Amino acid sequence: MWNDPVERVRVLAELQRYGQETYEREAERVHLAILKLCDARADRVIELVAAAKRDYRDVLMWAEYPGEGQALWALRSDLSNEERLQLEELRRQDRQQYQDWLKK
Repeated sequence: MWNDPVERVRVLAELQRYGQETYEREAERVHLAILKLCDARADRVIELVAAAKRDYRDVLMWAEYPGEGQALWALRSDLSNEERLQLEELRRQDRQQYQDWLKK
């Protein structure tokens, strides 16, 4: 992802800023989410680490559930059968998108 060794060290150091505190959970999963979301931009890694330090669940949602995260209707508790099926399909697509990214 980063061919420049200096840039790679900088990115790794930035990633390691998340997970130092006891309340900063799931560090490996969050690091992976940040790498997925950053589009190979070191400046974006800095922004995403800051976001994760505020609330790591945001970063996980953005990376792992991009479709579901956009479907605000999915938050309702009274989903119809059709909406439940749509939500299942969104989740399937989100999982597939993440798996495809991991294979790159």
